[in-house]
Amino acid sequence: MRFKSLEILRYGALTDRTLTFRPDARLHIIYGPNEAGKSSALAAISDLMFGFPTAAEYSFLHEANTLRVGAEIVSQGGQSLAFRRRRGRKNTLLSADAAEIALPEDALAAFIGSLNRDVFERAFGLNSDRLRRGAAAMLKGGGEIGSLLFSAASGLLGLTQLKQSLENEADLIFGPRKSKDRSFYQVLERHDEAKRAERDSELKSGDWKRLLADAADIEAQLAALQAERQETRHTLDRLTMLKTLEPVLAEIDAEQDRLAEFVDLAALPQAFATELAQALARRQAVDAAIRVADAEMDRIADDISATPVDEATREAAPAIMARHAETADYRSKTKDMQRVSGEIDEFDARLVQFARRLGLSDVAEVERVQPSDAELARIRRLTSEGIALQRDHSDVGQRLAEARDQSRRLEETAASGRLIDPKPYQEQMTVLQPDLSELSRLDAVAVQVERLEGDLEAATARMSPAIDDLERLLSVPLPDIAALAKQGDTLAEAEADSRDAANRLAALENEASEIVAKIAGMQHEGSIVTREEIAEARTTRDGVWQSFAAAPKSTKDDAEVVSQAIREADRLADLALANADRVSRHTQLRLRQAELEPQLEASRSESFTKDKALEATRKTYRQLFEPAGVKPLSPDRMIDWRRAVDALSRQRETLNDIRDELAELKRKEARLGPVLADLADATGYSATASLAPSALARGLSRHIEMIAERWTDSRSLEGKRAAARENIAGLEQRQSDINISIAKFEAAFANAALAIGLPEGTTVDMAEAAIEIWKSLPETLTERENRRRRVRGMQRDTTAFEHAVRDLVNAIAPDLKPLAPDAAAEALHERAVTANAGDQRRAALEKARQQAVWRLARCRSDLEEVEAELAALSMQVPGEHDLDALLARLEERRRLQSRLVESRARFVLQANGQDEANVRAGLSGFDRVVAELEIEQLATRDQTQLSRFADLNVRLAENQRHRQLLENGAGAELAVFQKYAAEAEAKALAREWLVLKLASSLLASSMETYRERQADPVMRRAGELFSVLTGGRFSRLVQLYDDRDELQLQAERTGGEKVPLDGLSEGTGDQLYLALRLAFLEDYSARNEPAPLIVDDIFQTFDDDRTASGLKALCGTADRFQTILFTHEMSVVDIATREIGKELDLIRL
Repeated sequence: MRFKSLEILRYGALTDRTLTFRPDARLHIIYGPNEAGKSSALAAISDLMFGFPTAAEYSFLHEANTLRVGAEIVSQGGQSLAFRRRRGRKNTLLSADAAEIALPEDALAAFIGSLNRDVFERAFGLNSDRLRRGAAAMLKGGGEIGSLLFSAASGLLGLTQLKQSLENEADLIFGPRKSKDRSFYQVLERHDEAKRAERDSELKSGDWKRLLADAADIEAQLAALQAERQETRHTLDRLTMLKTLEPVLAEIDAEQDRLAEFVDLAALPQAFATELAQALARRQAVDAAIRVADAEMDRIADDISATPVDEATREAAPAIMARHAETADYRSKTKDMQRVSGEIDEFDARLVQFARRLGLSDVAEVERVQPSDAELARIRRLTSEGIALQRDHSDVGQRLAEARDQSRRLEETAASGRLIDPKPYQEQMTVLQPDLSELSRLDAVAVQVERLEGDLEAATARMSPAIDDLERLLSVPLPDIAALAKQGDTLAEAEADSRDAANRLAALENEASEIVAKIAGMQHEGSIVTREEIAEARTTRDGVWQSFAAAPKSTKDDAEVVSQAIREADRLADLALANADRVSRHTQLRLRQAELEPQLEASRSESFTKDKALEATRKTYRQLFEPAGVKPLSPDRMIDWRRAVDALSRQRETLNDIRDELAELKRKEARLGPVLADLADATGYSATASLAPSALARGLSRHIEMIAERWTDSRSLEGKRAAARENIAGLEQRQSDINISIAKFEAAFANAALAIGLPEGTTVDMAEAAIEIWKSLPETLTERENRRRRVRGMQRDTTAFEHAVRDLVNAIAPDLKPLAPDAAAEALHERAVTANAGDQRRAALEKARQQAVWRLARCRSDLEEVEAELAALSMQVPGEHDLDALLARLEERRRLQSRLVESRARFVLQANGQDEANVRAGLSGFDRVVAELEIEQLATRDQTQLSRFADLNVRLAENQRHRQLLENGAGAELAVFQKYAAEAEAKALAREWLVLKLASSLLASSMETYRERQADPVMRRAGELFSVLTGGRFSRLVQLYDDRDELQLQAERTGGEKVPLDGLSEGTGDQLYLALRLAFLEDYSARNEPAPLIVDDIFQTFDDDRTASGLKALCGTADRFQTILFTHEMSVVDIATREIGKELDLIRL
């Protein structure tokens, strides 16, 4: 479906507007500035196709029931329909003629199919905000684009998981990097351990004998040391106990001696001391209470004597209190009476002023001539009429002067100035407009060039290794990233091999050094007899003996030589037997030393070979960068450097493109300058020499617009002069009518002024002033009379108060007569309060004296009871009269008894079951200083023995562990078996790893082939549109599947680099969403009746290049559906005119 025309009769801000769409255009642009009605036109399309909503949102200019929108549409098959839509609930589709005959409700079914308003606005309506939100949410799977991307699963999830499991299993077996978690390296480690165990698993007789001898010696030392420790601990514990118990027994003896002093108190009852203490405490408390009661009696008597009472004042207190309560009211009325009297004076002065303002002699005359309300209403109405007539007269006079002045200016304009037809110059400016629009970008492009040059220079300066000449660097061949990654792996492997060879060589050299050091140490302990030396001595002995036996005659010296040779051979044999262990170890070390020599030579050769291979690999790596003159860093850093060089290359290409654009714009500027100067001369526009071509074009456009305005104004000047003459005639007639009305008003006003006492010749202003005075006069008179009544009432109340106070003063306080009434009332009140307080205090003191007498009698009774109790207690201790001293002795005896019990308990805890008599016998002759010194010596000895005991146990445990290892060891046979088993397992793992790798590779190839066959054609079309939208910076869209077989969309640059969606810029993301939307609509249009795509200012966030690419992409969909673009930006119109040309249909609102 396509629109042939859109008729907006009454809708929103538009009335009787018809938009006609060229059928041969590939893109329709509706241009209008802000507030031109674009929003109304956009909304009208939805309401036309799907009906008006219930809320009349666009009825702010027209009545809701009169809204009308019409259109002529044509389907894909060529069927056309002209109709209108009105607002209502039924029969809203009407014919397009004046009769507006109702059409069937399904008349649009053949054109819109199953589309509804919501689907149409979401799928075929696109604005800047929806473009931005759609770009952010296009991969969430909830919108139609997300459903398009993810609706069909590949069905290969199980195979993907199988491939991943194969890769994981192969990686667990073997990888380029050594890892303890990989099976192959675990088997290799077991193989190396088995080789070492084979070498170290031989059992030697000398070692076994030495271990048995050491174990027996250690056990004997442990037994002797255990006996020594027991003896030391017994002596130490005994001395420590005696040292601890000596002061405890001394305390027990001292407490028993002191308790002997209290034998005379032993016969007293157990509770005697408690009863005595309580009785003495009660007597002390009663004595204190008696003293307090006596002092209280004396104080109360003194207070009663010092409390006088004025009886006359106390009796008159009620009357005094009543007068005092009226004091505040008296003072308030006295003060108010003065204030109100002043207000009366103010009202009198105001009335006198009214009389003067009205021209009357006094206030009495004012009251006499006061007018009625009817007369005031009449004069007020006439005053308003007079003011209105004066205003109309002034207004008409001003308008008449302005009209005459305008008529004079029109006459002067008609007689002056030269008129120029602006049409040819406007046409020339229209032809030049595309080039002038491009010139507006000159400064922006120049700034962009400077910014890109600075960015390129800064990025080049940040490179490490540094780049001296970027142009030279980009002109020579550089290794690609794949080659660098491969070379990095090769270099890492070579370094690892060299390092491993060096480590093995160092281990062998360390072992050889240790063997040499051990041999030297053994020789330092004493000479070592080797097998060679014994064999040589025996050979010498046998030779000497054979010579001696074969000689026919032997001398004594010959016998001594034979004897010496025999003794030497026997001595060496005896030494070897005596030092069998040392000789055995020495022999083993020499054998191991002989084994290490060929291994060291082979290891040195291997290390040298690996180092040469490493240096060759490094040289090859450095040669990769020799053409560029760069000293490379590590491969990882050079891969980043290589990517950065690619980025610099792209920046340079972009900079060169923009430089070309800048040069083209400058050439256009040079061509347009003379043409604009000629136009300026032809139209009389001055100040051309100092302006740039773009500024000259703007000024020239405004100048031609002014010429056009003058040309248009000249054609309507005659009509304006005739209208001015008619306006002057009407204003003159209006002025004559107002003068007649003023004459009638003056006669009526004079009569009304006399009625209210105003003199002849009174003006309107004078009448207004008099009316204001008469208006406020009644209120002033009323307020003055109110104040007078209040003064009389206050004078009556204050006089009564003064008489009452005077009577009280004469009766009880003549000394207060000189005071004012309110002051006398205050003084009487104070005296009354004092008299009442004195009377109350005296009554309270009498009551307190009675209570004190009762308390004193009770205390004396308690004292007699306590004295009787103490007398009974003293009878139990004959001859003792000081009860306080007796109580002190009883307390001391109880304290000593408690301490004795505590001391014996402490002795029992510390004696470890020893009897007190035995302990006392052990302390006989005990010297504490000597004991402490002996304890210190024993503690030191015990600690030393404990350390020796621990060392011997450690040595014995190590001996037992070593023997157990030798007894239970598997031996060299098991080590050899384990070595061969590890070799066989390594071969099996290698075969398994190879099978897994082959299976994974075959499965990956099959899956990729299947996915290529299943690629989405909509995605291919979206990739083509995306390439157009991005100006060829991206070549296509690719769909990649992750490990979970989830579809991941990526954009592929022209150079083959794939960019994930989150790596795209904001503007490129908008372009991607637009490409996906257009591809979806093309796919929909291939299977359904297409609806027009309505686009509203989607290029607000696009620069000029992206806008041009977007317009081309919209034109590319014209064969499938109609596209209508609404915009308020003139730059979009200029770009569309330049890029699309005749295929553009530009409609101005």
